[in-house]
Amino acid sequence: MSEVEPMVSATERRIPTGSLYHWSLFGFLLVTLPLVMALISGLLSVSRYTEKSQQALFQTVSANEGGRTLLERLISMERGIRQFQVLKDPELLQVYRQHHDSFVEVARGLRFDGLPNNLRIPLKGLVAAEQGMFQHIQTKITESGATLTADDLQGYATLTLQARALLHTGGRQVGIEAEALAHEADRVRHSMLQWALLALPLALILGLLFVYLMTRPIKRIERVISELGAGRFDRPIVINGPSDLEDLGRHLDWMRQRLKALEGEKQQFIRNISHELKTPLATLREGADLLEDEVVGELNQEQREIVQLMTIGALQLNGLVENLLEYQRLANQRTLAEPHDFDLAQLLRKLLDDYRLLVRNRRLQIVDELEPVTVKGDREAIRMALGNLLSNAIKFSPEGGRIRLGLSVHEGTSIFLIEDQGEGISPEDQPFVFQEFYQGQSVGRSSVKGSGLGLALVNDTVLRHRGRITLLAATDEYSGARICLELPLTQRRISEVTQ
Repeated sequence: MSEVEPMVSATERRIPTGSLYHWSLFGFLLVTLPLVMALISGLLSVSRYTEKSQQALFQTVSANEGGRTLLERLISMERGIRQFQVLKDPELLQVYRQHHDSFVEVARGLRFDGLPNNLRIPLKGLVAAEQGMFQHIQTKITESGATLTADDLQGYATLTLQARALLHTGGRQVGIEAEALAHEADRVRHSMLQWALLALPLALILGLLFVYLMTRPIKRIERVISELGAGRFDRPIVINGPSDLEDLGRHLDWMRQRLKALEGEKQQFIRNISHELKTPLATLREGADLLEDEVVGELNQEQREIVQLMTIGALQLNGLVENLLEYQRLANQRTLAEPHDFDLAQLLRKLLDDYRLLVRNRRLQIVDELEPVTVKGDREAIRMALGNLLSNAIKFSPEGGRIRLGLSVHEGTSIFLIEDQGEGISPEDQPFVFQEFYQGQSVGRSSVKGSGLGLALVNDTVLRHRGRITLLAATDEYSGARICLELPLTQRRISEVTQ
């Protein structure tokens, strides 16, 4: 047989999907994306809030402080020009002009853009009115020879009132802007909280989705390995996911093909060797029966004992061959035969008749506590399973020992209990006794060693009938193996192999 290589055809090749490293990196970026977006949104909101506070509150405060300075300059200008009106001192006029220049400088330093209309318009009006008042004073001094009347200076009182009103308006506007900024701060805080509440669940969902996508091929590999361990080699293995796991899936499929080929060879070998043994075994049994019936002449006591030993040995070998054939049959079919109704107690008593020579030779006592129970199932498979249990009990029982067979019905289930006084099943062997080809330390007193298939076939048959088999603890009266087998009284359909 040529070795199957772990390769795929060109049509089966998939577009590379990236390794586990790339998947992990992408998953990390995917999960952190909502958090990064929330952070960026928060930073933008804070930036807009800061810019707005600078443009609104800071500018309003600056305008308010500028208005206060303009009011001080207006008061100084009015004081200086009134002193000049009385004293006619040119120096006082020069002081007046210096205060005007300072007023103009302060006015030029103010930023009118961005100010609310209730500040911007009065402020511009105040600056324009002061400029007109200054031009009027200059013209009057030039024309009248430094003579000013009270009417000429009356405009400063009006300008002062305007400046005071503007200062009051500015104070109120500062409060308004501060309150607006407080509301804006609350809005920014709520916005950031909303982004956080949205980003965290979204990141969690994306994380769970990524974990699912990552673990799905791993779980698929786990199921595939379990199927291979259970001997199911029919379905091709295809793993979708990171390229590392896809490569692993292709190697697992290669191993599946190799195991399938080996399983076929094993089944072929068992089939051939079983049939090869069947013919000479039948001849041996027929010869032993002819000798026992004294067809070739009368036998003495020693000869009869030898013939009995031959018959017992042939019976034991026949049981081994039947186990091999049954194992091969069950391995090649997924369902039992069509179920039929039959009396389980009668089947057990017929099995006892088949083993009467072994029982008599070992001087065993059979305690028959079999109640009439009708079950529905594969009669031949159940016969084989019960025969294995009975054969093991006889094989491992001491000479002169006692074997108890109990059969009853409880809540729609037939319960069969077989107990012996042999060595029993050691705690070390109990977890493995139902595995194929497993043989414990004890081999009984028979010269013919078992195949290790008996209890495996029993377990398989019970599971196919949706029953249960249990190892019970030893008692004072029955210190050997105690096995309880439970079968439903009816089978609704042909039972399939337990998955």
